[in-house]
Amino acid sequence: MGRTISKMSYSYLLEKIILPVADRLNGTVFIRELSEWRKILALSKEELLTLQEEKLKRILRHANSKSRFYSRLSVSEVNDTVAWLKSFPILRKKVFRENLGNIVTRQNLESLHVIQSSGSTGPPGKVYFDNKEISIGRAIQVLWWEWSGYKMGNSVLQTGVNLNRTREKAIKDILFNTTYIEALKHNEEDILEVLGTLQAKPVQHFVGYASSLYLFAKVAKANGIENVRFVSVISLGEKLLPQFRDLIEEVFDCKVYDTYGASEGFRIASQCEEGNYHLMIPHLYIEIVDGDGNEVEPGETGTVLVTDLDNYTTPMIRYELGDMAVKVNDFQCKCGMQLPVFGEVIGRSTEFLETPGKNFITVQTVIRVLKHFPEVEEFRFSQLESNLFELEYVAPHELRETKDKIAEFFNTMFKEELNIRFIRLQQIPKGPTGKFQLIRNSMSVSS
Repeated sequence: MGRTISKMSYSYLLEKIILPVADRLNGTVFIRELSEWRKILALSKEELLTLQEEKLKRILRHANSKSRFYSRLSVSEVNDTVAWLKSFPILRKKVFRENLGNIVTRQNLESLHVIQSSGSTGPPGKVYFDNKEISIGRAIQVLWWEWSGYKMGNSVLQTGVNLNRTREKAIKDILFNTTYIEALKHNEEDILEVLGTLQAKPVQHFVGYASSLYLFAKVAKANGIENVRFVSVISLGEKLLPQFRDLIEEVFDCKVYDTYGASEGFRIASQCEEGNYHLMIPHLYIEIVDGDGNEVEPGETGTVLVTDLDNYTTPMIRYELGDMAVKVNDFQCKCGMQLPVFGEVIGRSTEFLETPGKNFITVQTVIRVLKHFPEVEEFRFSQLESNLFELEYVAPHELRETKDKIAEFFNTMFKEELNIRFIRLQQIPKGPTGKFQLIRNSMSVSS
């Protein structure tokens, strides 16, 4: 019994014994949902579409009867479930935030899980989940990782935004063999330190924001580090630009699997081994619509609307993400999965800024700083010169003293003096894709 447990047997032990016990102790159903979703992925296309329609009908009925917000809309049920869905108004983020108390169908919010959105296009919002609903999201995430060759218990390096791990999360990290590193502020010295650790003690999978993954690859290449390898790299949270993917795959000698979700808890699509993005249709109903709310034709670009088919606690019907995507013709992927293929998401811009002290500022950095200043409703952070940054913002009033606090927050984070000028606007101009460009680099950035 003194021998080391093999990776295969640990994976079995984790899934069959340890995690079922953890589910019972926590009142969650992660393992049950993981097993159920594996079965769902084996369904035929017709069975998947039938299941999606059944779940769509149930969530619409639930929203109409249990949510004060939706019941007041008085959207009458019709036989055609999709037509019924499209008779609901589009749910804008501002409307969602302002009416959350009437949208949620539970009274005791203290017993629920809460996910806070990133606030990337406005103030952050909250979405509530019960134990089953949160378990579904976790199960789908593990399924996506399995598409990249991951097995339960494999070693994972993951960039995280909150390293103050709770006791529950710390235990989960140990069980899942996961190491978290800071994602909000990467500088070359820190990245080199992590790369050095990976040379001495390799891990199997690297999971993180696209910009973080790219920065690691960029620093590794610039410093001639060629012996850091992964089974796979999994990108999340941001648009994975082609030049990012190319460099990451070149440097780490593995395939990048990109995922598409949202900070409101949606698991929308993920890449398979063929590189196609498969849409999780039994979990969601996705529309890609034009400016009038009508479905666009294949090849056309439109706004992404999401209806969550599994969150009965916080029904989100035709929720507008703020992203734009290209609709594709339906086709059968060579990977064998019957899930439909999702088109390209074009509405997210992932860039980074480099300070004079060689610190990297990413979208997450700015978002996390400004979360401490809720009066900032919208923003765009730009680099104009090596040490000249500009924060354009929308707020009810001039920031005045708050400007110094924001600048101090950045300076403390990066341990250097940054020159930041502030410009108050009535509205942040949108980019050509229809979404705010949160971070803008006017200086040349080599790949």
